[in-house]
Amino acid sequence: NFSSKIVGGPTLPKFRRALLGRIRERISRRMRFIAGVALMGVSFLVYPAYSLIILLLPFSKEIKVGVIAAASLLSWGVFSAGIYLAGREGYDWLKRLSLWRR
Repeated sequence: NFSSKIVGGPTLPKFRRALLGRIRERISRRMRFIAGVALMGVSFLVYPAYSLIILLLPFSKEIKVGVIAAASLLSWGVFSAGIYLAGREGYDWLKRLSLWRR
């Protein structure tokens, strides 16, 4: 058997599987990070939408307030999902990019 004559012999497939598992895990973690940061960024788009809702929707004030409250809840839900996916690293990265630095 040729594989037994190679250094490492039969353990080579185990090593390869372990290496591929680590690579897949790293890619998966990176994709979750990117998706999470994107969701956190998208969640901030609701703030410019408030002015559009107030100025352009031809509904009563009560309905506009309800739409704004629903948009705010949706925004916080999307932001929370982004934090969950990106983890602490993503949240810190987004904070460093923000315009409102302390």
